[in-house]
Amino acid sequence: MLVLLSFAGCDESLNPVKENDRFIYSIAGYLDSSADRQWIRVIHLQEETDTTGKGIDGTITLENLENGETSVLNDSLFQYSENLYAYNFWTEQNIEPRSTYRITAERSDGAMSSVTVEIPDTFKDPVYYPPAVPGDKGRLVIEGIDNLADASIRFKIRYNVAGFTLNQSIPIIADTISTAAGYYIPIAPNRIAQATEDLETVDIFDCELYVARAGEDWVDFPSIDRNLIALPEGISNVEQGTGYVIGVTSKRISYPSGSCSD
Repeated sequence: MLVLLSFAGCDESLNPVKENDRFIYSIAGYLDSSADRQWIRVIHLQEETDTTGKGIDGTITLENLENGETSVLNDSLFQYSENLYAYNFWTEQNIEPRSTYRITAERSDGAMSSVTVEIPDTFKDPVYYPPAVPGDKGRLVIEGIDNLADASIRFKIRYNVAGFTLNQSIPIIADTISTAAGYYIPIAPNRIAQATEDLETVDIFDCELYVARAGEDWVDFPSIDRNLIALPEGISNVEQGTGYVIGVTSKRISYPSGSCSD
């Protein structure tokens, strides 16, 4: 899912479609039925990147095609580096499993891009089994999933000296092993400690394991050539635009890490 956002945020790769009448917006991200807030990256392809915070020319809406519930997304300008900005739009509209949604970006003159997203059904709660013997790895067991979109360790770091907190994630989906019943992922209980061993004077808290199931339209982006993904018509489900949006249902369970504070 991070790959989707990283390509949508690369302004230089989208410059070739700036002067056109076929691609209006880039829309990228995912709708998660288990999340309280949804975030979608939207870029107006025919405008220069806005660094003033005045907003892009357009209204972004999210509609539940099952019951007609609709919300207008709020915009937030993010700065990722000195010259790289992007708008992430958010809403707290409820996302229901087994429902279909449409995201529409409409310009003031009526030109628009849209994408239709199907949300997969829920699934059985994953289970984490600690190591059975000293020196062994624990394992995360995931059952009842066909398309595994994401598996990661998520936690928060509080820097005691600077006084701020950051959300952190360690991807573990590459370690997935398929079985007849589903998947399992070996995870050492000190995985967070290994990833943060160079940090000093920090507190680690809210440690959890995150698993996301995607629908039938899931594309395994890590296995696709990055140059193909970057092309306007390479991998996209956006009408009159570029980008890719998927629907997921996720689960979060506690990760009993030895480095995690209560």
